[in-house]
Amino acid sequence: MHARDGDERMNTRTVLFVDDDHDVLELARQLLGAQGYRVLRADGAFQAMEILEQSRPDAMVLDLMMPDRTGVEVLEQVRFDPKLADLPVICFSAVPQTEETLAFIREFSVGLVDKTNWPELVRRLGELFTERGD
Repeated sequence: MHARDGDERMNTRTVLFVDDDHDVLELARQLLGAQGYRVLRADGAFQAMEILEQSRPDAMVLDLMMPDRTGVEVLEQVRFDPKLADLPVICFSAVPQTEETLAFIREFSVGLVDKTNWPELVRRLGELFTERGD
């Protein structure tokens, strides 16, 4: 498990970033940290659930394609856990999704962002916290 990373000076909100690609995790730490987010990083579904048992981030960015469990399975587990049910989740994927998966994402997350569109991810996180009044 990675310790809290990012720019501690601004210390605005904490985002759990879940992805099995370590380069993506490092990029998330750098880019989101530069925006003032504290970034918790998990390199898979099981590590993400361990982190969520120990701390409560303000939002989670969740890769949908991971080797240990899919992001959809993680999202389902989060939504049906009373302690986590209201955690905002942004799904993050470069792989086209089936209509069934897209319907599930629309119902249980705050949206899907293409993994190649980091500016959109930053924008969506900003909107998320603005909408919540944070």
